[in-house]
Amino acid sequence: MKKKGLTLAELLIAAVILSTLTAVTVPNFQAAKNKAQANQAVAYLRTIRSGEKMYAARYADEYIPASTQPEILNNIGVEVSTQDYKFKVVTISGESGAPMTFQAYAYKGAEPRNCEEADICLKSDGTWVGRSAYKPTSAG
Repeated sequence: MKKKGLTLAELLIAAVILSTLTAVTVPNFQAAKNKAQANQAVAYLRTIRSGEKMYAARYADEYIPASTQPEILNNIGVEVSTQDYKFKVVTISGESGAPMTFQAYAYKGAEPRNCEEADICLKSDGTWVGRSAYKPTSAG
């Protein structure tokens, strides 16, 4: 007479295999998710930078009032999603006739005090800085 079903040993082996696969795939999934969110933030920052350049060309390097999401949309014309990151644009006055420069931040959590404290920051010269491991390394 044949027995139907699985033995306890077979069930335990299957459970160990499944838990091992889960332990390997979950961290990889989280890293991929974080990288995708950072790439989306980088795309928004590049779009914000383009909007800043158009604003500066149109209004002769005047101050860009775009420090919050609604201001970014209304004054630069860029709609950003705040689901994963928050965005902020900072205008830095030029000294003695030098043009203004702009920095666009993407951050999670507390608002950064400067570009280096942001998760990802795009400076007006195209350089990327910030704490994120997923920020671009080349000019943008």
